[in-house]
Amino acid sequence: MSDSVFIAVDFGTAFSGYCFKIAVSEQVRQPKWGKEYGLETPKTPTCILFDENEKFLEFGYDAVMTYNRHTKKDEAKKLYLFDNFKMELYGKELHRDITLTAKNGKQMKAMKIFSESLRFMKDHALEIIGEHTSGVKYSASDATWILTVPAIWSAAAKQFMREAATEAGLVTESEPDRLRHVSSAGTERLCVCRQLPSEGFMEGDLRGSEKIKEVTGTQYMVVDCGGGTIDITVHEVVEGGCLKELHRVSGSDMGGQTVDKNFKTFLRELFSEEVFDEFEENHPSELQRLMYEFSICKRCKGNVFVQCPINLKEIATRYKVIENYFDGNNDAAWDEGQILLLGEKLKSLHDDSLRSIESLITDILKKPNLNIDYIFLVGGFALSAYVNSLVREKFGGRCKVVCPADAQMAVLRGAVTFGMIPNVVLSRISRFTYGIGIAHLFDETKHKGKRKYVTKEGKVFCDVCFHCLVKKDESVLFDEVREYVFSPAERDQRAACFRFYYTESKTPEFTDEPGMTKIGSLTVSMPVIEEGSSRSVKLKIKFGFTEMQATATDVGSGETSSVKLDFLSK
Repeated sequence: MSDSVFIAVDFGTAFSGYCFKIAVSEQVRQPKWGKEYGLETPKTPTCILFDENEKFLEFGYDAVMTYNRHTKKDEAKKLYLFDNFKMELYGKELHRDITLTAKNGKQMKAMKIFSESLRFMKDHALEIIGEHTSGVKYSASDATWILTVPAIWSAAAKQFMREAATEAGLVTESEPDRLRHVSSAGTERLCVCRQLPSEGFMEGDLRGSEKIKEVTGTQYMVVDCGGGTIDITVHEVVEGGCLKELHRVSGSDMGGQTVDKNFKTFLRELFSEEVFDEFEENHPSELQRLMYEFSICKRCKGNVFVQCPINLKEIATRYKVIENYFDGNNDAAWDEGQILLLGEKLKSLHDDSLRSIESLITDILKKPNLNIDYIFLVGGFALSAYVNSLVREKFGGRCKVVCPADAQMAVLRGAVTFGMIPNVVLSRISRFTYGIGIAHLFDETKHKGKRKYVTKEGKVFCDVCFHCLVKKDESVLFDEVREYVFSPAERDQRAACFRFYYTESKTPEFTDEPGMTKIGSLTVSMPVIEEGSSRSVKLKIKFGFTEMQATATDVGSGETSSVKLDFLSK
């Protein structure tokens, strides 16, 4: 039953969820979470709980509630609770043994935390799918898995997630193509947005039977506003309805969680650090509910009411009357158990994110090769009234700004669609320069101070030269293969070694330059030596949708060796 079901997992910074589509059905389904706690949300908190022996216990709402039931501090300190840990993979040098710190101050390997989280999602999805298929049981190997990751993540972070998914049992190393990263911001969202009828967008975006233009040459910008990141890409429709990327992925880590952090800082200043720290430590489930209710408030504009948690009020009233915390405060007021957050304050909590979004879009629109027709706003944070207003007011005069009515669901629906037709994007813009280390005859004017290699015949080479295969900002076709033919330096050389690198520089010359990162190496045998140095090795690099792979073949003997390029530092 291979490819019988498509499952898209949106592993979010604050909340995670999934949706699925049975191949023979037109319907995309997404389960609800938290019903047993009086909630019914499209996602569950990205929280995971382990016991004192690092054995997995719970994920999501269950993790928060189970942890909170351990009211004694000595009991709670034995447990490992991790939340909002996804962005720990952003902007860091990653390796497979990197650790994260739990609420109890102890550390655990990040690979285990991520793989157990994905294992939970896998098991939950397969169980729910079984309930919708008249008892037909699906295994992980029957599914194509689509895993959403921020487009601005490094190649190392994306590889880390792939290895975590493999360890979790979503796929095996022998079938890597069954896991597809939705790592090009907006591509999968665009798949859905182009198909939505006018009623699928916010009121007034499209009128009557008006539809999104899909003619050749139409350019779309997708602004994906998530919890952790803002991701932006630009695509153009080419002949046949496929897409090509016009501008490399850009973005920032100023997603909706930035507003949440600012709100927590505001509460800590309002009630005092002593009060809020006690509440945060002893009542995490109440804090979780408070932040979820605030996430709904973020969709509003103007004054909003936020229900004050009972225990926050009780802790605060031990120090002074609750109304006194609000005396002289121009940002908030107390109103019968609720905190009235005034509109100007709510907007100010958004300011960091709004500045980032405006700057990112402005920089892209300055590009002379772009003539963007549509700006699509997607992702949960896109439903913020302030985000929506900013983009429409600042850029609506130049492009048509549209937002799906369910901008959050568009992410997962798009991921499923994208997983079914992964080659809908014919070309992408490379974020890095990729190449190999080679040797050139030593030239004192070019190679002064560089490492030398002297052959048995006395020839002197510089062996830290860089040969570019793909340049940063270059357009690369889907599954494109780049080739390089190499001749050995030694006449009797019996093997050739290739070293692969990437860098953000557009004009690298040497492999020992700052910012140059080694991502793999391979050795190919060259057993036939009669032909001497006229022998050759053909190197092929596949810039695949799933992962990058290099293959070297000795032309004379046919000997072949290959390697997957590894972006995780050793």
